Amino acid sequence: MIGEVFEFHRPASLKEAAGLLRQFAGEATVIGGGTMLVPAMSANQVRWKHVVGLSRLHLDTVVLTDTHVRIGAMTSYAQLLASPVVAEHLPLLRMMAEQVTGGPSIWNQGTLGGSAAFANPASDAPACLCALEAAFLLHSADGTRSVAAGDYFLGAFHTARRPDELLTHIEIPLARAPEVWRYQKYKPCASSWPIVAVACAVRLGEPARVRLAVGAATPRPVVVSRAFPGAGLHGDAWLDAIVAETMAGAGEGWSDELADASYRRAVLPAAIRRNLRAAIEEVDA
Repeated sequence: MIGEVFEFHRPASLKEAAGLLRQFAGEATVIGGGTMLVPAMSANQVRWKHVVGLSRLHLDTVVLTDTHVRIGAMTSYAQLLASPVVAEHLPLLRMMAEQVTGGPSIWNQGTLGGSAAFANPASDAPACLCALEAAFLLHSADGTRSVAAGDYFLGAFHTARRPDELLTHIEIPLARAPEVWRYQKYKPCASSWPIVAVACAVRLGEPARVRLAVGAATPRPVVVSRAFPGAGLHGDAWLDAIVAETMAGAGEGWSDELADASYRRAVLPAAIRRNLRAAIEEVDA
């Protein structure tokens, strides 16, 4: 039960929503599905005087264009799983949605934009969106700006979104060449948050390209993008290079009640190798 009194707003337009966030900047937050915000408010981890609901803004669409897929911030995991556009063009996103802990109750309530906005290091979405080179559209009374995933996630529960901005859409570019994808995560038990999450996109051709993003083990996703000409993705040298670069970028890591940073760092190299080998096996199959 939420113990603090707050005022709930249901704007009918983006203009109205932006106006509320500008009017109550620093005192207002946005709620999507509520799977993370409501428990946090109930536990008094966060307190807000104003909560802005987005259910009337029709931000739950998945639209295919010539260059990208645009996903509304209120699109639920269930809607991602039901979308033929996601199935055909964004299989990595579908893999992630299938593995969100909680089953249908969370899939129907939780939203992609909510996960990105809350920026819990242990969430499934951040690493996946970084691997897909997503861009986040942030709307305010001043207009809309686009922020690349690498610049959007700044740290644990901290993003580039300003207090008066609203995340409206996530844009993911279409692959320009054949790619294979893999998303895997490691959890202490079936119902827990992950302690390591690894997402990769492997682009075939000459040179071969690997883009890998690691989440849950660090306050913000660690992204590594490398090209491998010539011998490409044969042997172990390319794996060693990606593991070394990822570990160098992981810093001190992330600790919570499930696992401390040192344990996550110990798990991470094997998790990266397993993820990338699974992707390559799909190429060779």
